[in-house]
Amino acid sequence: MPDRRNATASRSRAAGRDLPLSRGCIAIGSGNAVMRSLKTSEKVARDIVHDIISNGLQPGDGLPSEAAMLRQYEVSRESLREGLRLLEVQGLITIRRGPGGGPVVGTVDPANLGRVSTLYFHMAGATYDELFDAWSLAECTLAELAARNPDREARAVAMAPYLEPTAEHVASEDLEEFVQEQGGFHGVVASLVSNRVLELILQTMGLIVSHHVASTDDPRVLHDLLAEGHRRLAKEIAAGHPRAARMLMEEHIGEISAYNRERLGSKIDDLIEWH
Repeated sequence: MPDRRNATASRSRAAGRDLPLSRGCIAIGSGNAVMRSLKTSEKVARDIVHDIISNGLQPGDGLPSEAAMLRQYEVSRESLREGLRLLEVQGLITIRRGPGGGPVVGTVDPANLGRVSTLYFHMAGATYDELFDAWSLAECTLAELAARNPDREARAVAMAPYLEPTAEHVASEDLEEFVQEQGGFHGVVASLVSNRVLELILQTMGLIVSHHVASTDDPRVLHDLLAEGHRRLAKEIAAGHPRAARMLMEEHIGEISAYNRERLGSKIDDLIEWH
């Protein structure tokens, strides 16, 4: 049987880039996931999500009690609880403890999708260097597509808060608030793409970067650079200039990446971790 690692390395070289696997990492390849049947707990998680949507529930709304869900989904208590834990880990629900607690509808946060992706990236041998490259490509695509949004008014309204130099206020003293504020711009850009699949998936790389950088450094030192970059981008996106928006986003991400690459030093070639 041919060595899968050698086969992967050969494919990479054939593509013009040598990407040997790090020791202990696993080659990216197909298994049986496409045709694998869902476990009972996964079916429960799926059905709960379906019911959240069909019932028009929103973040903060409560779900039925455990007893009610056991009757509704006709599964064991173990399968129900495992299904709820699957959704809780993804942030799609939260579970309040204590009297009056129970499962509550969560949010559709691409940061959670990004976080679980890091497990795959780590096992596949993906590095922070590759993450920064992927982040640039993703954000450039989002910026270009946002500027191509045919709804001129929607572009103008979405970008209006970022068009003035003072629109993004002085860096918040709270690190978590600062990260959310700065990431909010990229979320607004992604929302203009008008494609929920791209909006979710392409934001994940930037959110992984934001989380990891905030865990190892203080991004507030980049406040002025971020605010000015967002202002310039907002101008081109609002004006409907896709090429200029893409070029500016590449420059913007490049400046941030250069700073973070310098701070990471030799760790830039480390495997991406799950934080």
